Amino acid sequence: MMGRTARIPLCALLLLCLALSGNARAADASSDSWVLRPTEAIGGAVKAVGSAVGSAWASVTSVFAGSDPYEYLPERISDDDKTFFATLEALGLQLSEIKVGGGMFSHSSYRFVASRDPSDVDIQRAERKLEEYRNSAGGLRAGIKQRIVRSILDVAGDRNFILTAVVVELWPWPSVSYEISARNRPPEAGERRIIGATRTQ
Repeated sequence: MMGRTARIPLCALLLLCLALSGNARAADASSDSWVLRPTEAIGGAVKAVGSAVGSAWASVTSVFAGSDPYEYLPERISDDDKTFFATLEALGLQLSEIKVGGGMFSHSSYRFVASRDPSDVDIQRAERKLEEYRNSAGGLRAGIKQRIVRSILDVAGDRNFILTAVVVELWPWPSVSYEISARNRPPEAGERRIIGATRTQ
């Protein structure tokens, strides 16, 4: 006869199988009772746990392995990122380069170059796009991208500086770096040579 201490782990195992299988029905005397088919109940629970672990593992490994570069082309990215890009384009920033790589971590970045000095109309248009973006997208990543747009708008609106380029890293986590020049900066050596050459012609 099975002792009381031996029955406790067996009961715990059966309760675990019931909780994980998700499709177990109340026990009865019929041939469909999960009590009469414990192997199938355990198998269903193992499959459910295996599926969840597989999904989590796929998410983790995607951070470390580079994806197909084709997936990072603008027409293939999410609607959220398209809205993000449209807000930058309203400021006169045009996509000029995409970098995709994988190593210790997968990463992707987008370089935008200023096609013109943004006017007051451009800044107002970008403000409206940002407001639309805030109303259409939520979540932590979207919030960070919206703060990035806000900071780009602040830089573009400063008349003492010229925003010449922006590099946005979207994966593994949104971040941004800027290329900014002083509006009244002195010309550099190479620029002075070009200016001098054009004046002598």
